[in-house]
Amino acid sequence: MAYAIMRAKKLANMGSVAASMQHCYRERETHNADQERTPDNQHLGAKSTDEAMGKLRALLPEKRRKDAVLVVEYVMTASPEWFDKATPEQEKAFFQRSLQWLADKYGVDRIVTASIHRDEATPHLSAFVVPLTQDKRLSAKEFIGSRDKMRADQTSYAGCVADLGLERGIEGSKATHQTIQQHYAAVQLGVTPKATLSPKSLEPRVLEKAGFMAKTVLGRGDLVESPEMVAERLTKAVNDGFAGTIAMASTALQERRRAKELQDTANDLRKRLESIQEPFKGLTKAQVAEVLRVAMTFQVENKKAKKQSKVIRREQGRNVPDRGNSR
Repeated sequence: MAYAIMRAKKLANMGSVAASMQHCYRERETHNADQERTPDNQHLGAKSTDEAMGKLRALLPEKRRKDAVLVVEYVMTASPEWFDKATPEQEKAFFQRSLQWLADKYGVDRIVTASIHRDEATPHLSAFVVPLTQDKRLSAKEFIGSRDKMRADQTSYAGCVADLGLERGIEGSKATHQTIQQHYAAVQLGVTPKATLSPKSLEPRVLEKAGFMAKTVLGRGDLVESPEMVAERLTKAVNDGFAGTIAMASTALQERRRAKELQDTANDLRKRLESIQEPFKGLTKAQVAEVLRVAMTFQVENKKAKKQSKVIRREQGRNVPDRGNSR
């Protein structure tokens, strides 16, 4: 199964907005991007961070709370295996539908800029949207302010791309709570742990060699890792090494939950069908057809009777004298 995935992040100051935009426009070093494929990226609405920030400033209201969310950054993508099989037309439709979903939710003029990235592990859309209400207030709360709203958005978004062969992820799954790029990059690593710890890796590493003056005049030796720094480095190595295993397990769990949901639905439908079929057991097709015809006739007559009863009650109400004026 392939899933439609959407993540929203609130940005409450200009610095964080600019930093995220610089990442999208590749104006700062992006380690997980393939520079040879960067020219395949597309930028819509603005061609640079400076241009996008100018559009943002023009859109923001002059009076706003200091802690107001300025921008909601969206990342919209799908399972890597879907992109592997998707035609160019399907991929184009996916990104068009994603942008249209944002336009329908916020208004097309609230989308400051959007970028389609094809130089990372999984193609995805990054969009920056101003949560501006119709009365010109910044209110991320009105758009994504609760878990129920976010769940409804996930369902709505998945619905708009469902005909492309994508489904909504399992509600409550934590598989995409890390960044989407990290999750699918981990899946692609496979399930073989890559972490190897040797006795030497437990030793503090030299961070900076002491120069001649530092040794002879100041009596200072090399700058080495503290025990806390060693622990942090080893923890990161272990986590990175098992990331592929964890991601694969998470994806497998989603598949099992989805299979159980489908099985439960099928069982429920079968029971309902059996309850409907029970009264007709032993009847011929002609007899069943006659029973259904009579039932439909009763239904039509019942509707007519109810309608006539309403008319009679309405007429009776008009003919009742006004007791307050009759003396």
